[in-house]
Amino acid sequence: METDFSRHFKRSAGDVRVAVTYRLYRFWRNILRKEQLDRDLDQEVHSYLDLLIDEKVRSGKSRDDALQEARLELGRMEEIKENVRDIRIGVTVETGFQDVRYGFRLLLRNPGFSSVAILTLALGIGSTAVLFSILDGAYIHFGQTPQANRVVLLNQRFTKDKSVLVTFSAPEYFDLARLHHSFDGLFALHHSGATLAERIEHPGGPAQVPVVEITANAFSLYGITPILGRVFTAEEDRPGGPKVAVVTYRLWNARFGRDPALIGKTIKLNSISYTVIGITPRRFQQWGADIYTPLGLEPGANDRSDRRLTVAGIAKEGVSAEQTRPELQYLARRIEAEYGGAHSEYAGLVYLPFDVRAVVVGDLRIALYLLLAAVSTLALITSANIAGLLLARAKARAGEIATRLAVGATPARLARQFLTESVLLSAIAGALGFLLGIWALHPILALVPAQYIGEEAEIHTTPAAFIISIAVAVTLGILFGLAPAIFISRRGVAANLRESRTRSVTDSRAGRVRGTLVLVEMTLAFVVIVSAGLMVRTYRQLTSMDLGFRPDHVLTLRIALPEWKYPREIDTTNFFREFMRRTKSHVGVTDVAATSVRPMEGGALRHFSIPGQPERSAAYYRTVTPAYFAVIGTPLLAGRFLTEQDGPLGTRVAMINERFARVYFPNEDPLGKQIRLDEIFDLHGAAVGLNQTSVVEIVGVVKDSRQIASRRVQDLSYPASPEIYTPLWQHREAGRDMALLVKTRQAPALLADPVRRQVLAIDHEQPIYDVRTLKELADVALGPTRLCLLLLGIFAGTALVTACVGLYAIVSYTVAQRTHEVGIRMALGARPGDVLRLVTHEAMPVIAAGLIFGVAASLGVTRLMSRLLYGVPANDGATLLGVTAILATTALVAIYIPARRATKVDPMTALRCE
Repeated sequence: METDFSRHFKRSAGDVRVAVTYRLYRFWRNILRKEQLDRDLDQEVHSYLDLLIDEKVRSGKSRDDALQEARLELGRMEEIKENVRDIRIGVTVETGFQDVRYGFRLLLRNPGFSSVAILTLALGIGSTAVLFSILDGAYIHFGQTPQANRVVLLNQRFTKDKSVLVTFSAPEYFDLARLHHSFDGLFALHHSGATLAERIEHPGGPAQVPVVEITANAFSLYGITPILGRVFTAEEDRPGGPKVAVVTYRLWNARFGRDPALIGKTIKLNSISYTVIGITPRRFQQWGADIYTPLGLEPGANDRSDRRLTVAGIAKEGVSAEQTRPELQYLARRIEAEYGGAHSEYAGLVYLPFDVRAVVVGDLRIALYLLLAAVSTLALITSANIAGLLLARAKARAGEIATRLAVGATPARLARQFLTESVLLSAIAGALGFLLGIWALHPILALVPAQYIGEEAEIHTTPAAFIISIAVAVTLGILFGLAPAIFISRRGVAANLRESRTRSVTDSRAGRVRGTLVLVEMTLAFVVIVSAGLMVRTYRQLTSMDLGFRPDHVLTLRIALPEWKYPREIDTTNFFREFMRRTKSHVGVTDVAATSVRPMEGGALRHFSIPGQPERSAAYYRTVTPAYFAVIGTPLLAGRFLTEQDGPLGTRVAMINERFARVYFPNEDPLGKQIRLDEIFDLHGAAVGLNQTSVVEIVGVVKDSRQIASRRVQDLSYPASPEIYTPLWQHREAGRDMALLVKTRQAPALLADPVRRQVLAIDHEQPIYDVRTLKELADVALGPTRLCLLLLGIFAGTALVTACVGLYAIVSYTVAQRTHEVGIRMALGARPGDVLRLVTHEAMPVIAAGLIFGVAASLGVTRLMSRLLYGVPANDGATLLGVTAILATTALVAIYIPARRATKVDPMTALRCE
């Protein structure tokens, strides 16, 4: 039954709807029928006037007297109509349109000012959109799900052995899996590769694909649901479990043509049949995998020395990688106390958490932060410049403003007009800048090597980038529109009328404001140009540095020979011997070599000991064929190179680099010395060959070569690491997965297909993968530096031009204001040189102060970019002096031009300017 309250509520709600509807009707009527309403208003006012006149005529007055009295009593009719218009619904929108139209006319009336302001703002806003898009896609929203952006990779540091491992044993993983305060859960995985073949012959033949064996809980932790089929379950993730596989969208699209019938079909990985049970979402490309299979860990495993697993976890929402340290350290102390007796390496055990996004992105994140800071600085320079120009233009409009104040305009109305003009200008720049950002994103992204961006990252211009661009534009518009509005409106009618009648410089406050703006521009421009100068010097240092090898004209590729097909070591070495023989006979090839690890890839680590020295150490380790050093051009410093005679029956030998000789054989000849080689840790940090030991004799020393191991340019500035090279023919156990280096006479990329055909001629089912030139590998470290160099160069040039345009405009305005004074001086005998010195002398203190502040600011700011510098200190004196000279010279030119023009003014013309 309906109560009184419910009836009252419904009646009230209905009244509100009626009221709102009526107001909306009046709003649109007032906007769309403005002319008709004005005619009606005019008729209504005149009707009221006629009624008042008739009333006075009836009282005995003549019609002329009645008309005069009625007009006096009623007041000004136009003012009445204006007051009525002011209270109409929608009048704010109407006046806003008027302000916008007037603002457009002003922009079109000053095309030079408008073009410079819009283009400089658009460049800054477009750059913001591009850099934010890259940072957002490559780092902030690294993965498809929120959980993917909270992945923490774990390492363990053995303090006693002074070593850090990125891998764990199965028991160590189960220890970590119990953590729950800081993590939603932890999972384990193991990287491998496999030859993929289908039962139905594929046109492309077999392919080498990256396979990741992973624990079943990883998919739920990542929060992903397959687009087809399902993921494997915990029951399937066990020793001896069913052979099932989950295929990534990338492989499904590239190799299977997105065929939904793949679910339930069988594929072969290294000749072992697996049933495809699911397809991952498009962006789920975690850990570089093309195929996921169950890891199948044994819960009761107790071998803590077999460390082959990568362990990672999903941090709880709001918990950073660094914030997981306390719980990890508590667990480390427990592990040390419980197992330290049987495992001495646990003494001082430390677990190290890393944000996976930072690990993948490397120096690119620092570069993007630096560039965003440069964009912000450029925006401030542009804002100061436009604020100065708007202030100067506002002073030139002093007469107009005084008239508008005199006829009744309020300061708030004037402020709204100035704000509308500046926001309109910045909104146009914002829209243009965003379009510029869309156009420039892919060319700029092409400067970043693929290794610095995760395969699952998706980078494109987003609505967030557009919103940020427009927000930046509108904010800047409000900031540099408020200054002239407040400055002019607070002066009053009299001051503005005086300003409109005289060209003399009487406003010291305005002069100080303009000087401060120029000072800010000069200081900020100095910082940006110094940053660009440091990147130029860094790039020159990197491109001219001696890498210790020559990367030109070398094609590289990898071949992984499956154990089921090549079970014996002699089979793998015979394959590579035959490949090198066939390839070397090609007309465009000069030499061929094989290596377990390519240059610039860091390398596998191998523990070793030296007779007579108690401590074990570790060095980078490569297994190579004799032609390796000839192919990459690394010179011999002592002893001899490896030869074909260094085979299985010969004396076990090795070569070392000069860093190894300096560290482990100081002040003595290393040739003929022996070292004992122990366990090996592969590129992923997993221990391999635990029981393989060998005593080798050092027969040669080669020059150090540079390596990039952590995607940081600083790797190149560190001293080279000790390295050991052993002959493949004596260490055939390492010959299953090898890199081939082909020295060519022509462009290396042209030989990729002929080399692939040579492999298929030996084994028609054997794929090759990771085909790249050695030059491409060497350029990986230059990606962030090259990106910074290009964009900072653009920003620096824009900052220099913008600052000098601002200085030029301010000086030109000041000189124009002093035309009368210049005329008097020249009439009294001043020479052009005197006028030139007068103008220059007054501008020089601002320039000098800007340079001084710029140097001071640069000394602090450039320290933040030290990670991206190589061979150049952050406070490099040569760069500071060079930038000082460039900025001072350009500023003097900007001053000289208007000052020179002032000396050309005829004294009589100048005296009439008053």
